[in-house]
Amino acid sequence: MTTLPAGATGLPRHTYDAALVARWVAAGAATIAAAVHLYITPEHLREWWLYGGFFVAVTVAQLLLAVLLLRGPRVGVVLLAIWGTVGLIAVYVVSRTVGLPITPPADAAGHGLVAGAVGSGVPILPGSLPPGVEPVAALDLLALGAELLLLVLLVGMLPSAVRRLTVNLMLVAGVVGWGVALSLG
Repeated sequence: MTTLPAGATGLPRHTYDAALVARWVAAGAATIAAAVHLYITPEHLREWWLYGGFFVAVTVAQLLLAVLLLRGPRVGVVLLAIWGTVGLIAVYVVSRTVGLPITPPADAAGHGLVAGAVGSGVPILPGSLPPGVEPVAALDLLALGAELLLLVLLVGMLPSAVRRLTVNLMLVAGVVGWGVALSLG
């Protein structure tokens, strides 16, 4: 607990628990990301059942994480949430830069990326995106921002030795990701 000093007015001091505040903010961030994923699920279900199912699973996982954060999660849950969030961010980056390696079959009924189509609220202009690459939209950035905030808060919840190892492993994963991207490009 941290105690705030009394102000010049002589009002009583207030105490707060920084860990509890961090858990509530993290739960809010997870809920915001889940809400965005739930909102875009129907669009992805129309595109392909596998994409839609992925978004349903992500929504459920993020809502469950929000509940667990409010209850005070164990280190294992926090680590799972960290790496799950890192994975989600990686999928987002890949889908907006080079395209996902898993695409709907040719006979799947979906909107696809065709000229004049609207994906995530953004019109797709002819020749503006490589095949399979999705446009960046405001809702995407809202979910991404919430997930980045969630990631920072989750890492901060770890004991110092575990936090140090986790941050180092995240750095290694990032360097490997850049290496793979550069070797493919």
